[in-house]
Amino acid sequence: MVVGLMNTGVTALVIFCLMYANYNLYIANAIGYVAGIIFSFFVNSLFTFKTGPSIRNLAKFLIACGIAYITNILPIKMILFLSPDYKIFAQLVGMIIYTITGFILNRYWVMK
Repeated sequence: MVVGLMNTGVTALVIFCLMYANYNLYIANAIGYVAGIIFSFFVNSLFTFKTGPSIRNLAKFLIACGIAYITNILPIKMILFLSPDYKIFAQLVGMIIYTITGFILNRYWVMK
């Protein structure tokens, strides 16, 4: 749980700093998740699941991140379609869904 919170913190920090710097919402989101993915793979491999980083796990991890990212973008787009001014709320909802999806995929598929 601590690693998940740290990963979410890294991702959120990058996203919100870029949004504050007037980056496009979706570009800020993508850059934030790339930073979070890099951090997450190494920390989860070493500490959470104790499998150690490997090329096979990295490939599976990137696929899982792609799936989780799609589950992140869909609610963001829906929320912003309904309420364009709710950018921070939309990002937070997307992060929660991404985190849950990512953990389930990593626990039961990637880091097995």
